Amino acid sequence: MMNSSSSSSEHETGIIRLIRLPDLVTILNILFGFTAILLVLNGYVYDAIILILAAALADGVDGAVARRFESGVFGEHLDSFADIISFGVAPAVIYYAMTSDYNHALVCAVSAAYLICGTLRLVRFGIIDLPVFRGLPITAAGTFAVLSLYLVDSQYLAIATTCIFAMLSVLMISSVQYPKVRSMGILMLLAAVFIFTIAAHYAGFSGSCNWFAWVLFVLVGIYMISPFIGCSSIFE
Repeated sequence: MMNSSSSSSEHETGIIRLIRLPDLVTILNILFGFTAILLVLNGYVYDAIILILAAALADGVDGAVARRFESGVFGEHLDSFADIISFGVAPAVIYYAMTSDYNHALVCAVSAAYLICGTLRLVRFGIIDLPVFRGLPITAAGTFAVLSLYLVDSQYLAIATTCIFAMLSVLMISSVQYPKVRSMGILMLLAAVFIFTIAAHYAGFSGSCNWFAWVLFVLVGIYMISPFIGCSSIFE
């Protein structure tokens, strides 16, 4: 926690001078999320999904860099804004673009609920400092959400993903305690799977043919259910 004099000093400094190395990675996260939305508008939904995975990877790198280098209040707020774009707005837009023909009113309601719950989750995270996460982190929710859209390839896509987005919305604003992933082995494994998933997509293995995406889907899924099956300690 920064003291009042440090905080006051930040308020009086120009924006450019406030930016630290971790913030540059956070800005990359923002750019990935924004570009994903632009790709959706041009009909490239699967490429947009891959950019959300790239944003999640950048978010993880951002955290690792922040632990090694100086970071301040500016960076903390910037990170929250980045997360709401990349893991809140962008997944909601992708979900809407892929499923709105199913039941337009329902899809609008679920996508809005997902975005609102993600925003509330980030605000609560910003004002409550706990050794664990309260509610599913929005990065995990956004990653699982877009992977479900990427991998489900059937006539039941809209129904399945609507249920998933609704479930994620509830988990984000719940009081379920999720561990902060600190295990270097787990972090390295996740980073490798993210990279291989992205690389496989651009190598031509898209959708349900991308086996690395399935591995990532399972890993994030295990994290999501870990508090309910008593295995949260494996991530710490």
